[in-house]
Amino acid sequence: MDRGEFNLKQILNNLNSINFYFLLFFLVIYYRFSKSFVYESLLHLTPGRLEKLDSLPVHVSPTSLDSLTVYVTLFICAIIFAFFYNFNKGHLNQSTYNFRMQIFALVCFSPILSYFILQIIWLLQTDSSWDFEIYFMDESVGWILTNQWPFDLGLNDTRWDFYKTGLFNSVRVVIASIILSTILGIIIGVLRLSRNKLLSNLAKAYVDLFRNLPLILQLLLILVWFVTTLEPFRDVQNNNLLEWIYWSNRGFVFPKVVIQNMTYFLVGLGILLSFRVYLRYVERLSLEVETSDISSIGRDSFSQFKGKINSLILRPFNFLDRKLEPVIPDVLFLFSVLSFTFGIFRILEWNYSFSVGGIFDREPYSLFLFSLITLFYSLKMSASLERAGLNSFTENSSPDAINRKFRLTVAVILFSLIFFYLSIAVTQPNLITEKNGEVLGWGQWKFEDGTYEQVSSVFINLMLGLTLYTAAQIAEVVRGSIQSLPRGQIEAAISIGLTPYQRLNLIILPQALRSMVPALTNQYLNCWKNSSLALLVGFSDFYFILTTIVNNAGHAVPIFIVILLTYQSGSLLISAVMNNINRSVTKVKI
Repeated sequence: MDRGEFNLKQILNNLNSINFYFLLFFLVIYYRFSKSFVYESLLHLTPGRLEKLDSLPVHVSPTSLDSLTVYVTLFICAIIFAFFYNFNKGHLNQSTYNFRMQIFALVCFSPILSYFILQIIWLLQTDSSWDFEIYFMDESVGWILTNQWPFDLGLNDTRWDFYKTGLFNSVRVVIASIILSTILGIIIGVLRLSRNKLLSNLAKAYVDLFRNLPLILQLLLILVWFVTTLEPFRDVQNNNLLEWIYWSNRGFVFPKVVIQNMTYFLVGLGILLSFRVYLRYVERLSLEVETSDISSIGRDSFSQFKGKINSLILRPFNFLDRKLEPVIPDVLFLFSVLSFTFGIFRILEWNYSFSVGGIFDREPYSLFLFSLITLFYSLKMSASLERAGLNSFTENSSPDAINRKFRLTVAVILFSLIFFYLSIAVTQPNLITEKNGEVLGWGQWKFEDGTYEQVSSVFINLMLGLTLYTAAQIAEVVRGSIQSLPRGQIEAAISIGLTPYQRLNLIILPQALRSMVPALTNQYLNCWKNSSLALLVGFSDFYFILTTIVNNAGHAVPIFIVILLTYQSGSLLISAVMNNINRSVTKVKI
């Protein structure tokens, strides 16, 4: 009996099984669903339909379109049946099963994929609104922004300039909201578990209120509170702090602080980073055995080769002394932060283009990008050394050592503050209320350009809304993570005489972070996406700017692709940072 007869008998034996009738029901539904997609795909392959496909050697005849649709759909169904039968036999190993499952998924979705690809080609050919070219972004906008700090945009600036300003606005409000919501969320989450009933009930009321109240409504309530609580701009003269800080319902005005001497600023920052290198050197343990050599025992040749390549890239100075080798990435981190700081202050104008030769010409954007790469490389080197056990630290807890370290730290900080003070220039805000000796109406009042920095009310509105809403979500994450810890951990901390703060700082939160970080990632991603509600309060984020460009210039498809890519890039960046933190938190197994 050959193998073909055996398979045929197996199929006949399975005719009465439940799996066969389920598969038959699935194939009938799949046939009816995919037939229309196959028809539209074949229609696009008829002669003269798509200009870009006229060079194909084979075309579909319009007269045979209906019959060919049936044959192609039945052929796909037959392939799906063969895959199901093959999977049902259960003789495949895991790698083969995974590969065939990917092929199976590709076959199942092939009608939909082919339809969307050919339909997009058809729309590009017949509908001008589907033009993916973004040349129009180089044209001038013709309108101005009210929230453009720290940039200075005008009517002649391009749409790309406005997009960059909106992106900067989105990033700064999200970063501020994430930092504040994390701090507030941890505090509220810990207070929810407090034995003090008043604090616990207040924390519970906060979570119940801001977690269940829609964010849109919260933003509107905060906007109303700003308008009704803070006095209008006509009373700004009476609302000030020693004429250095002013406030009104338009926002807060602060003195203008600029870095007048970048050299002094970098020297002050370099002193702090050098002190970090010194402390890590003197407190680093010197190990006799390198644990990375032991970890390679029992691994196959490919894994050993991969490990040697990683060691060559991430530990190029392993020929040095074990205590001296980790100093190299610390020093590289020092210079990377200095160049990164220099580059990011110069890049705020966004007028620099990247070129390889510009790296050596100290072109600000290129220097910023180069320092970002070296900063990432230094962190990867330090992580590799930490896995090898060469970045373990100890601290001398004797009173003399603690006092000596404290005095040295204070001296370094004071010395750095002197250079920071010498590097900056502070200008007092100058409110102009008269011109040529004549008193101006309050509608003509303004602060002199170059004497102030303003935090607009819409920025504070959006930041407060995102902070309060996200903090309520984070508080529940913190509470759940703490309650998931074994009770014995807390009891052991109490038995050795730790204070409540020590228990929280040394025992509870470090262990709760293991389950807290993945949930925090979701909340940070939600904060990034919820920033699109800036449109509601009038804050000029990139979504607000790009949708305005769509209303004025059209080209909706490429604009929304830019929006999609921007949100996706931000989400991937947040996920990458949080995954790195999660690996650092969970590297020690419990």
